[in-house]
Amino acid sequence: MAAASFWFWLLMLAAATGLMLCLVVHLITYSDLESDYINPVDATERLNRFVVPEYAVQAAMTVLFLVTLNLFPLLCNAALLAWHVQQYRHQAHLLDATSIYPRLQECKRHCLAKLGFYSLAFLYYLYRMVYALVATRTAHRLKER
Repeated sequence: MAAASFWFWLLMLAAATGLMLCLVVHLITYSDLESDYINPVDATERLNRFVVPEYAVQAAMTVLFLVTLNLFPLLCNAALLAWHVQQYRHQAHLLDATSIYPRLQECKRHCLAKLGFYSLAFLYYLYRMVYALVATRTAHRLKER
């Protein structure tokens, strides 16, 4: 059981890392767009490519936390998932090339907030993974005696 816990937290750590990398790409694209290094059409194509996979990974993580009854990360991820669902239902999840400039600062703030959330989640998942690894090793040593 403890070994399964280690692999679970390793999976969550990998997912959080992937989501953080996705948001870093978003921030770089927003910065390039702000500096006129990239045109709005290319920027929105690059950004919109990552939105639905990000939402899907976030939803999968939340479901896995529900299945494993990890309540603290479930509540934290459920709040972000609710915001993602609200964005999706109001068709606000995809960016439009004609309206990206007025929304650029808002999009950057949202991206930075999510990057902060995933960074804190990354640290929490890392702690839980190490804790599960130590628990696995301790249980294994106790069985040997």
